[in-house]
Amino acid sequence: MLIRKLGLLLVLMAAAALLGCGESSQPTAEELKAVNEIFTQDYTAGDLTVITDEFMTADRKDKFQAVKKVFTTPEGDYAFICKPVAYNGPITLAIGIDKDSDKTTGMRIVSHMETEHYVRDMNNSWFTQRFADKSSQDYLQLVHLEAKRDNEIIIITGATVTTEAIANGVNACMGIFREAVLGQSAEAVPYMVKFEKSDAEGPEENGKLAVRSYGTILGEVTLEQIREMPSVKRTMMIHSTSGTTSHSFRGTLLSNVIAIVDPGLLTGCEMVQPVGVDDYMSNISMDEVLKENAVYVMYEDNGEPLKTKDGKPGAMRVVVLDDVFGQRFTNYMIEIVVE
Repeated sequence: MLIRKLGLLLVLMAAAALLGCGESSQPTAEELKAVNEIFTQDYTAGDLTVITDEFMTADRKDKFQAVKKVFTTPEGDYAFICKPVAYNGPITLAIGIDKDSDKTTGMRIVSHMETEHYVRDMNNSWFTQRFADKSSQDYLQLVHLEAKRDNEIIIITGATVTTEAIANGVNACMGIFREAVLGQSAEAVPYMVKFEKSDAEGPEENGKLAVRSYGTILGEVTLEQIREMPSVKRTMMIHSTSGTTSHSFRGTLLSNVIAIVDPGLLTGCEMVQPVGVDDYMSNISMDEVLKENAVYVMYEDNGEPLKTKDGKPGAMRVVVLDDVFGQRFTNYMIEIVVE
């Protein structure tokens, strides 16, 4: 009987741990480091007052499931630890909110399970700073190319789901703050990103390529402009699991497209990432882009305009000539990231 009771206790403890119930109310060393970066302080764990139980009522736990810990700083500001669920699993975030302005003081990523290839920009200051100085009164909204309102956040290229999860985490903290501190009612925030999205929710091919560097759009190049650039025809065979196909592409060098926005990018940057409407992207070194006969933006194939994802003429495709399997081709182009 004793062994059976011990076994049951171990099962219950494991279940509690999986649900996060056994998590310490104190900040971990990594969480404390992130909080200190947000507030530019050197707090110890003892400097932070734990108010999680006070803030997280049963109703709020249901509405803002991502929020796990809440603290006040010696100055009276608020620090949150939340764990929204992204593509591969939870992302642990630290968020600060200023007690006087009711605005965010910053966001830091403590840990994540996402694929590094797609989220390598996630910890860059140009991205994390987008979440600072945001009013708690307006939940953050995601945009793909340009933020026109203060509560809009440009997604990480190629990591839409991850960016949405981060925004959910910040919004959940805002919701808790509005209810517990300001006495307002806030809408519930999902803790997990749902993937059932229609094509209309994402960006669209519009005959333009945005050129972005370190999170900022430097300019756009239209298909009409690209057609006016020096063009070449390149014939190649592409091998795939479905067989070998023959192509006669027409287009211009990718370097020409980048140079029309800012020629300095060609000498000041090391990597180019073409991005498609489906968030697919490839990595091409700038050395390869600058080769004379290597990487092109194509707009015709076998004498016909390339088709967009919805079957209309007017698409653009990055073609790497020495890639006979097409694994680094990017179809349905909407953006070029240069860093």
